[in-house]
Amino acid sequence: MERTDEQKINKNILIATTTSSFLVPFMSSAINIAAPDIAKKFNLVAENLNLVITIFLLFSAAFILPMGKLSDTFDRTKIFITGLISFTISTLMCAIAPNITVLFIFRALQGFFSAFVFVTSIAILIENHSPKIRGRLLGINTATVYLGTSIGPFLGGILVRLFGFRSIFLFAFLVGSVASFISLFLLKKEIKVQQHTSLAESLKNLDKIGAIFSIVGLFLLIYGASTFELGKTPKALFFLGGVLLILFVGFELATRNPLLDVKLFVKIPQFGFSNLAALINYSCTFSASYLLSLYLQIVKALPAQVVGSILILQPISQVITSLISGRASEKIEPRKLATAGMVLTTAGLFIFSLFSSKTNIVLVIVNLIIMGIGFGLFSSPNTNVVMSSVPQSLYGAASSTISVMRVMGQAFSMAIVSFIFSLYLKGAKLSHENYLMILKSMKISFFVFSVLSIVGIVASIKRGNIYNQENSN
Repeated sequence: MERTDEQKINKNILIATTTSSFLVPFMSSAINIAAPDIAKKFNLVAENLNLVITIFLLFSAAFILPMGKLSDTFDRTKIFITGLISFTISTLMCAIAPNITVLFIFRALQGFFSAFVFVTSIAILIENHSPKIRGRLLGINTATVYLGTSIGPFLGGILVRLFGFRSIFLFAFLVGSVASFISLFLLKKEIKVQQHTSLAESLKNLDKIGAIFSIVGLFLLIYGASTFELGKTPKALFFLGGVLLILFVGFELATRNPLLDVKLFVKIPQFGFSNLAALINYSCTFSASYLLSLYLQIVKALPAQVVGSILILQPISQVITSLISGRASEKIEPRKLATAGMVLTTAGLFIFSLFSSKTNIVLVIVNLIIMGIGFGLFSSPNTNVVMSSVPQSLYGAASSTISVMRVMGQAFSMAIVSFIFSLYLKGAKLSHENYLMILKSMKISFFVFSVLSIVGIVASIKRGNIYNQENSN
């Protein structure tokens, strides 16, 4: 059968948006592998090394909401291209950084410009294609995100071993250059013209107080979560960030031109419950690979290479399942697919909470694949619901909320694990002599996540259908 015009995929738009979606998770996962080499080259202590890794996430998360608003009022294609090119240049500067200060600066700029790409790539992808193929497009986009996550440690490890940490940035620069070339010279000709105001007008009308609340709140929340175990100050910053975000919500409810219309979460159940489900899902799953890495290396005493080979099975299964679930969500109500994914994820989390030091490795592998299938079933259809529940004029805001739910979920996940480990280990080293306390902390963490995930199942069920909504519009 020949494809109709409504079923045709614009390859240039798909390549540009999915390549950019691949870059960020690739960098995030590969930089962890490069951390020891970076520490050696610049003679870093642990705190500074951690900042090299987290400073990207801090600046990326902090500017997501303001950029989401701008992308709905200004030309989102220009924002995407500017962000992608600037991200690529920043990546090159990281590769040639002569000292740690320069590396810090350009890692921060990488994060800042990644926010431009985060909030526009999905919006550009779906607004330039028929809603009839939205599911498969989001499936492809989600699969490339997981592909970046899965091959980052593998390819990053090879590059670092052969050429040093700078090679990771150079590889990302080459990939970013290809995407930038396509975007700059081919994308503009093929993208539908978006009605928008001038940049000056968009900035003038931007909710600046709301922007400050969201930027500072998310920055403190992420920083506090990433350093939660280091003492009272990070914990205070984490909770202060939470307070600022609560104040942000209150201010947005009262202002006429909000940065984010939080009333949408109540007005549109599909939008509100889908974002809540995403927040819970990321909160419950983000720390799983960290916990299992400790379990396999410390409790089971497996070498790092073997552990990496085992853990990569989850993102690989996510890649495959995302492609299938994305296309399936065009025919099957996405709520059903996403809910099934949450159920599988919850089951996987609970099974992990039952593990002991004698658990067979085969069971670990099988459960990892179950978790991967669950997350793959959930993610693409859930994003489909969020984007389908709002008009095109709010695609930027919808994309930004998806990103915010992700980073907030990751922050909560890190904080929960850090809190539980601090209760049971009480400053003890993460070493084999303390494996019983580590195992207990891991089991409790997974149990807490499995209980919390049940709330996510309820939210996923409560959201309602999108196809009924679309047919009624």
